[in-house]
Amino acid sequence: MLPLLGLADSPSPAGEAEHPKTPAAVAVEYGLDPKLGALPTENLQFKTNTNYLLDQNRAAESRFQKLRGMGARTNYLEEFSRTVEAVLNSDASERIKEDTRKLTLLELAHQRELAAEKDKSGGHLERALQLLAEYVERYSRDAAVPEVLLRQGYLLRRLDLKEEAIEKFYLVLRSVPRIEGRNIAYSRRLVMMAQSAIADTCADLGRHAEAAELYGRMLQTKSEELEVETVRIKQLRSLRESATDGILERQAMGFLEDFPDSDYIPEARYFLAHSLRHQKKRDAALEQFQLLLEAVELAPPDRLVRWMPWKLRVGNELANQFYLEGDFISSVSLYRALARSNTDDQTRQAFQYQVGLCEERLGQVEDAIKTYQQIVDAPSVPSVGSNSSTNAVPVQILRNMATLRISVLKTTSGKGPAAQSPKAQP
Repeated sequence: MLPLLGLADSPSPAGEAEHPKTPAAVAVEYGLDPKLGALPTENLQFKTNTNYLLDQNRAAESRFQKLRGMGARTNYLEEFSRTVEAVLNSDASERIKEDTRKLTLLELAHQRELAAEKDKSGGHLERALQLLAEYVERYSRDAAVPEVLLRQGYLLRRLDLKEEAIEKFYLVLRSVPRIEGRNIAYSRRLVMMAQSAIADTCADLGRHAEAAELYGRMLQTKSEELEVETVRIKQLRSLRESATDGILERQAMGFLEDFPDSDYIPEARYFLAHSLRHQKKRDAALEQFQLLLEAVELAPPDRLVRWMPWKLRVGNELANQFYLEGDFISSVSLYRALARSNTDDQTRQAFQYQVGLCEERLGQVEDAIKTYQQIVDAPSVPSVGSNSSTNAVPVQILRNMATLRISVLKTTSGKGPAAQSPKAQP
């Protein structure tokens, strides 16, 4: 705010006694410095709260109020430009004019982001970065600087400049304590947003140990605002890639205990089963699959679509591991359960093919031929949204493979196990 500068502070002419100082009028921000020079009258002050000047401020604010809700209109930028020009050419206060200049930089950057979403041009994002950089340079002590830096980091990440984005997010952490005019709760939220962005970007770069540690630091803040459940599942994702199986097991079990009704329950069970499988805790891993199978079967429709891929992923990885270890009884049991519980033709037939392979290795030749024949005889129904987590083979290829296995089995029937050693496909 510009101070009300009267001339009472001007030096008195030599030899003259000082007159009592007139109390300062209530200051209202005004765009001109009223100190025009050493005028001979030392008690001159300008009144800045006239009705005209107040009306100019209200008119400027009203112009911007009219712009609200117009963002979707095709002529929005034209209206915005006319409004900015009108305010800057008016007698509104310098504070309002300065806020208008700030708003102009931020709004132009935002419009560039919107343009980038439409035509996927990196040039728009680069221009948005330039506008935001200009804001930081001009108003380095402004309370909005941490937000602007955070926005720059997000833009850099969209441009796949992840290392530069991380540097920008760290600038947010350093700038928040230096900014005055923001409450503590808001500043804490900005810090957590920057911390989360750093951790997420590290995870994108494959620096999972660093990401897991950063998520852990966020959780130590024990903020009431923080959505702990989301941070915990992100931490589990990074721990799966970086931590020992024992740590992953403990963290996954802790998540399941703390959030028994979470939407991330299947994913957490997958992490737990993954850890148990690597530790050769077969029974415990199978128990997690069974619990996941039950959860999916009882899931409401809105969760079923999201949870099904995790059931397939857990069951498929366990079944494949058992197959490779030679435990064909456990493997065929899991493959059959997955085939029965899946309605997608492509994925179901992929698991049926695996059942046939297990039956071959168990010496159940006739059962294997029947299983393969079911694949060959299945009606040709176009697959709708097969799940990629099973690496399902296209239906026609599966039929060709099943036909080949039938031919091999019939040729070698009565001569022991099949000549070709089958391998797990999913």
